[in-house]
Amino acid sequence: VWRSMRDAGSCRDILAALVVLAGLAACGSGNEIIEGPKNVTVLKGSEAHFNCTISRGWKLIMWALKGTVVLSITPTEPIITNNRFTSASYEEGGNFISEMIIHDVQLNDTGQIKCSLQNSDRDGSAFLSVQVMGQLFIPEGSLVVMEDKPCNVTCRALGWTPLPRLSWEIGVPVSHSSYYSVLEPEDLQSAVSVLALTPQGNGTVTCVAEMKGLHVHESVTVNLTVVQPPL
Repeated sequence: VWRSMRDAGSCRDILAALVVLAGLAACGSGNEIIEGPKNVTVLKGSEAHFNCTISRGWKLIMWALKGTVVLSITPTEPIITNNRFTSASYEEGGNFISEMIIHDVQLNDTGQIKCSLQNSDRDGSAFLSVQVMGQLFIPEGSLVVMEDKPCNVTCRALGWTPLPRLSWEIGVPVSHSSYYSVLEPEDLQSAVSVLALTPQGNGTVTCVAEMKGLHVHESVTVNLTVVQPPL
């Protein structure tokens, strides 16, 4: 009889535990990440925006950069510990959208962004890529060259991440022109482009650096003055 009573008590304990677990599971299933953040590429010094769409019933949203929580959101207010990381929120279709804004993005911010909920093993992640626009210049400055004589114009891009695509816009009459671009052997963050041309009149040449992945470019222009060769 004692054994039967003990077994019955054990069964009741197990059933009670199952009921509690089922209740916790039901509570946990009431909120989830519907859509996580998307990959973002920005320039150093600008802002990066990430959105996370969550169903109703959440208690705490955590945003992490490279594994470190940098911003937490409660239903009443955000918990901001660093002014570079701020938040905004929206409602859409009955769901909650949490937005994290990273201000003055730096190159060392490059890494994984994660949106997660308290007491949930589900999260949404994305990658933040940071690009750096460096210097672009033509060392020789404005040039005086001989008519119908081949000459070179050199353009240098220094301190870019990643290196830009270099090209030329020719605003002078020429009988021939071509260019090539190479890495600086002593500085892998720098590149040089050499324009070879045979000018036949005055005008300008422009070196253009275009960032990969962003619709951003920088350019530098110099004057080309053509003189008659000596008799």
